[in-house]
Amino acid sequence: MDHTLIQKKEEFKRKALMNFLSSIIDEIDFQRRNQEDIAKELGISGGALSKNLSGKSQFNFWNMIKLLNILYDDNVLKKKEMMHKFCSVTKSKQNLRIAMEYANSTGDLELLKLIVDIEKTSSLAMNREWAYVYELVWMRSKGVVSGKNLLEKLEDRKKSKVIRTQEMKVLYGILTFYTMYDLEKFNSLFEYAEVLLPKVEEIQDAFIRTAYAGRIKEGLSYAYLMQDNVYRSRELCHEIMHLKDDKNCFSLLRVSALVYLAESYTFESYERASWYINKSLEMLGTCHFERAIKRKENVMNTFAFIKLVYNKELEEIEIYNVCEEAFYQVLIGHSDVAVKLLKETERKDGKLSPMKKCILGYALKDIDLLKESLVDFECAGNRFYSKLPRKMLVEFYKIGIIYEGDAK
Repeated sequence: MDHTLIQKKEEFKRKALMNFLSSIIDEIDFQRRNQEDIAKELGISGGALSKNLSGKSQFNFWNMIKLLNILYDDNVLKKKEMMHKFCSVTKSKQNLRIAMEYANSTGDLELLKLIVDIEKTSSLAMNREWAYVYELVWMRSKGVVSGKNLLEKLEDRKKSKVIRTQEMKVLYGILTFYTMYDLEKFNSLFEYAEVLLPKVEEIQDAFIRTAYAGRIKEGLSYAYLMQDNVYRSRELCHEIMHLKDDKNCFSLLRVSALVYLAESYTFESYERASWYINKSLEMLGTCHFERAIKRKENVMNTFAFIKLVYNKELEEIEIYNVCEEAFYQVLIGHSDVAVKLLKETERKDGKLSPMKKCILGYALKDIDLLKESLVDFECAGNRFYSKLPRKMLVEFYKIGIIYEGDAK
């Protein structure tokens, strides 16, 4: 690159940083705050804060988070805007590495993409490597890739670039772990986690280490639940709830834990399940990024399913999935609508999932279909949800409905 062009680029970055710092100073002055008092709140000296604000030294990432919380308090949009600006102008490469996982943990996918795009061409090889791996994390979170497609992407990237840093080797492992989670290969997932967790513990940065360990526990808690090891699943969920989170970054992880706890009571207690769902929704109220919005839909759909299993509070139900919609239609006496929905899905997808087959069997009062779904669940290693066709079969036998074969 031309030397003059490099100089112009550096000067542009310097001016952008100074403009950002000036806006922080203006806000401090506008609020008539004392810099010494702010420094105390940040846990640094007044001189250190002065150097940070003048651009003579770089703000520590976590101190910037604290400062934005002090200045903008409950103004979530302003804090988001200023954090994005900070990540665009900071000269600290360490700040940007931490910011990638911060964005991932808090669900700010817009920020994650911004940093990944900046650091793809970083002057530091380590940051280019982090951006290379976190791009895959972003793609999975956006729903661009998952399951087999994610596995293929991973294999392609492993062939094209050697990963050298401990953190990114582990993150590649977590992405491989996610493919097993997506494909519900639970036996492989358990074995892989045993290998992966000790490597996570070797990571020096406490925030990164806790985030990665929490993510593995999140996947394991779901896998144990699907295998009907409810006790171990709940145990892991409670471990996630008690993760050290002095930086307030793991709300989405705790939401997952609360939802899995709720799900674990699907066939035991409507009251306990509802309590955990409502707690998760309360926690989601403090999350304002893209992933949180999608997570809320998933929580509401899980709650809808639990309501359908118990046939309770159907007038207050929110459904985002064809399976739950079909179940709902059966319960309100529109089995024909449910059958139509599921048949359309079967034509589109080429087959029915065990759950959809179960609901179709319920709609048609077809014992054979329910038995098939039960076998499908068990073959997939999903013993937990095999309880639903069992429950329906018991219900049908109890009232003497035994339609078999072509009950259409």
